[in-house]
Amino acid sequence: MQFNRPDSTKQINVEFSVTDSTAMVLADSMPADTEIEAFKSLFKTEVKVTPLKEEPLPEQVHPVWVPMILLVCFILLAWGRLFFRRRLDMIFRAVFAKNYANQLIREGDIFNERIGLILFFNYINMMALFVYLSLPLLNINVPDFPPFILYLILAGSFLGLWAFKVIFVRLLSVLFNTLEYSRDLLANLYIYNLFAGIIMLPAIACMAYADAELFFYIILAIIPLVYLLRIIRAAAIGFTVIKFSVFHLLLYLCTLEILPLIVLAKILM
Repeated sequence: MQFNRPDSTKQINVEFSVTDSTAMVLADSMPADTEIEAFKSLFKTEVKVTPLKEEPLPEQVHPVWVPMILLVCFILLAWGRLFFRRRLDMIFRAVFAKNYANQLIREGDIFNERIGLILFFNYINMMALFVYLSLPLLNINVPDFPPFILYLILAGSFLGLWAFKVIFVRLLSVLFNTLEYSRDLLANLYIYNLFAGIIMLPAIACMAYADAELFFYIILAIIPLVYLLRIIRAAAIGFTVIKFSVFHLLLYLCTLEILPLIVLAKILM
């Protein structure tokens, strides 16, 4: 296009390309918001930022029979404390003083007394429940049994181990003619089992519904301590009684007390 100015002798040539003029017209006709959006789209990214969320700790879910067993054991212990308080106190004292153990044995048959049967029931259940709750922590592969069946198998195993100990000691007492002293030995071992069950009951309740790993190690410290006290008591009975065979005592300790601890330590390692 050419324009002629009347006051000038020069001719000015102004050239516009069709493309530029079209762009200018389109730009003038576009709203301001569209220009802003087009500008923003140049810097738009596809990165999505999601806020971090704290994942809650997994809850310890146990079958309904676990709290039922704990509740029954607590009720039985409270009942025994209410009606057999004196005998229960003597059981605690007998753990640390042999003269109280002798008095406890002389005054009644601890194996057939109600308080003895209640506490032994508690002991078997606590040992089985401790092993059952420890299996996930130790990553031990067990046969695919229903949980309650597995618990019953564990309880039956501990009951069978105690029955085997009783039969073994009785057979040795017949061989070495130490029937009376062997009965005292079994009674003392029985008292330590009752004591272990009482101590383990609140710790296992905390292990089931609080910090499982912490209370696992606490119980793991309690059991060897009770075993050590039991071995010391058995050795004291064997070495202080002349008629009691030392060979009988060593055979019992190595076979039924020390060997199971070695096997347990091997499994844990």
